[in-house]
Formats: sequence, structure tokens, C-alpha cells
Amino acid sequence: MKRMPVSELMTPKAVTIAHDATVGKAIEVMTRYEIRRLPVTKDGKLVGIISDRDLRQLGGRPSLKLSKSDRDDAYLQLPVEEAMTLNVITIRENHSVQDAIASMIKHKIGGLPVVDRDGALVGILSEQDVLKYCLSLLEQEDER
Repeated sequence: MKRMPVSELMTPKAVTIAHDATVGKAIEVMTRYEIRRLPVTKDGKLVGIISDRDLRQLGGRPSLKLSKSDRDDAYLQLPVEEAMTLNVITIRENHSVQDAIASMIKHKIGGLPVVDRDGALVGILSEQDVLKYCLSLLEQEDER
């Protein structure tokens, strides 16, 4: 079987958020686009990623010992850079889908920002992209 490059399977032009946007804005964007991970950029460069998991963990921070309504407001006003994951695991657009899947399994993550050789974000590969591809292969096999 031919090794498919990530660029053929990824979602191009990933939705992103600026590092200084608020957690509330990140939640709004993730809800609007029905996504679970959001690459964070600063001056056009990938500096982190915020996921639904990061947001759940942030919600239980002991440093937010305020009344519930004040805590909710404080939580939503935090900058994304305080909640995001640094040292993002990425993959290059010309690497194989098999390499991407192996990396996702190894690091127990559900998606990979895809970068070009200059490190610019060009897309994102999610577990949904991979599962859709696997389903299409299985359906093709069934048709034989």
C-alpha cells in the first residue's frame, strides 16, 4: 500500500486563536466550529494548543477560590496562553499518515497540528480525519 502524505488527509487552514485571546473566546470558537483542539498562534507562529481537556483541567484550578459566579467570570477572562499546552507535538505535511497515527498513539493525543518545513501551520490532522480515512478503506475492501 502506498504511503499517503499527511497533507492529503489533514484539514487545511485550521481554525486558530491568538495567544492573548481569552479562555471564553476559545470556548466560543471551539463550540462554533465543533472542534476539540485549537492551535494557538502569536505573530503567525504556532506557540501552543488548547484542547477541551486543557479547559476541563483549568476549571478545577485551586487558585480560582472565588464564589462560583466570580470564578466562572475569572476563568473565562484568563488568557489562552495560561491554559494552553506548550511544546506542541506537530507533524510535517510531507510525513506519512502512518507516522502521524504512530505519533498520536505514542503521545496519547487526538490531533496533530501540521506544519510546513518552515514551521508554519498549514492544517491539522485529527482522529476524526484518520477514522474517516480508515472507514473509506474498509468500505473499499467490502466492495471488492
